[in-house]
Amino acid sequence: MAKVTKKTTKKEVDLTKKTVAELNAELITTQTDLVEAKRSHAARELVSTVRIKDLRRQVARIKTVLSHKIKEETK
Repeated sequence: MAKVTKKTTKKEVDLTKKTVAELNAELITTQTDLVEAKRSHAARELVSTVRIKDLRRQVARIKTVLSHKIKEETK
């Protein structure tokens, strides 16, 4: 059976090079940006709603890399 490999994107590679502290800081800023984008969308000020989708995915990427790094440190 063939081994399935995951294709890594440039965004993921950049995140894996960061430390846990840097990832936590980036997570906080990205979540803050997401809240602000949602507020702007509710007030009908947001021009591109794709920004919300991109920020949600970025938060998920950061959380995934962060959990992998924490698991590696505990081994």
